[in-house]
Amino acid sequence: MLSRTLLAGLGLAGLAAAAPTRTIATRQASGAQNAVYWGATNNESNNLADYCTSTAGIDILVLSFLDIYGATGNFPSGNFGNDCFISTAGVPQSCSDLASQIKTCQSAGVKIVVSLGGAAGSYSLTSQSQAETIGQYLWDAYGNSGSTSVQRPFGNVFVNGWDFDLEVNVGSQYYQYLIATLRSNFAKDPSNKYYITGAPQCPLPEENMGVIIQNSVFDYLFIQFYNNNPTCSLGLPNDAPINFNDWTNFVSSTQSSSVKLFVGAPAGPLASNGNSGGAVYYATPSQLATVIAGVKSSPYFGGVMLWDAGYSDQNVIAGCNYAQQVKSILTTGSPCSGTPVSGGGSPPATSSTASSPPATSSTASSPPASSSSPASGSGGGSVPQWGQCGGVGYTGPTQCQSPYTCVVESQYWASCQ
Repeated sequence: MLSRTLLAGLGLAGLAAAAPTRTIATRQASGAQNAVYWGATNNESNNLADYCTSTAGIDILVLSFLDIYGATGNFPSGNFGNDCFISTAGVPQSCSDLASQIKTCQSAGVKIVVSLGGAAGSYSLTSQSQAETIGQYLWDAYGNSGSTSVQRPFGNVFVNGWDFDLEVNVGSQYYQYLIATLRSNFAKDPSNKYYITGAPQCPLPEENMGVIIQNSVFDYLFIQFYNNNPTCSLGLPNDAPINFNDWTNFVSSTQSSSVKLFVGAPAGPLASNGNSGGAVYYATPSQLATVIAGVKSSPYFGGVMLWDAGYSDQNVIAGCNYAQQVKSILTTGSPCSGTPVSGGGSPPATSSTASSPPATSSTASSPPASSSSPASGSGGGSVPQWGQCGGVGYTGPTQCQSPYTCVVESQYWASCQ
């Protein structure tokens, strides 16, 4: 997954508080869940609580990323959103607002998970000892530890788990000890349920996380079925097939044999890699509904993972953003028809229009200033069913093969249906 470059040179102030014992409400995990990454791309609302309303469509929010550790020391550092930063000394800056928002989300039953890794970080493990030290720090700093020996970025607020989006293979053999250290601490707080999640790439064998999954107990795996052609994908037209069943076979013989597998998908045409070239990995709501229908009967199926909240906000279709579309698919089997289902979402209240990225953002998700119409292709050619026929920045053919017509589904995407 993509992550924002860490801001350097911060004058960081401390925020240390012990975590008293208390319980937190979480939504029941019996049904399929919608997990969404937040905080890494600078596209999303900076108020996490905007994604935890009764109609936000989100069950799990993954805070991303702590993406610097190992060579820099044993305090994972990084940033969550635009304001909350953690230094390489473990010192937080401007995280109190996020802490309050986490508490609001948990009160609404949304699980909050802290993610380590990402596609653009600098992280590694060099020994079992270092892995165990970092694992203990993560519990002391973010769990309900009662610790006063480390600075706690969220004060007395604690998270529901830890995610591993590991996209480099440097010290993978040691992560089992980090995870085991976290799990050994879970027993100290039996009043609360904690989760270990991961975001492996879909190709098998999985070169970065395969050995970790084999030797650790994961609760959820958010498998990235994108950016991996020609090996595996969501099985869309012109894409590689989805290898969900291969994953069920793989995990059945690992320490994670009871894991729930999530179908990881981009939340918009630009989401997979930040530019129009990644649109091939984007599934329209109707296409995603078909994908989910094909795997939901598996006892391993856990739901859908989306990258990420900001791209979902920009991708409004039939009055629902992409996260709401996914929630409708998981709940009813069909895309949203204009009214978000209960537990689904609305675009962030702080945003004037869900389809426009923040004016201060310079990310690749901003549409070209010269383009104003989704059907902006140059014409010519003949596009097959489900092929792209329009969208901001699209310059390919716009004429659909008979009997299909070009249907605009968002500002960034139109396809022949």
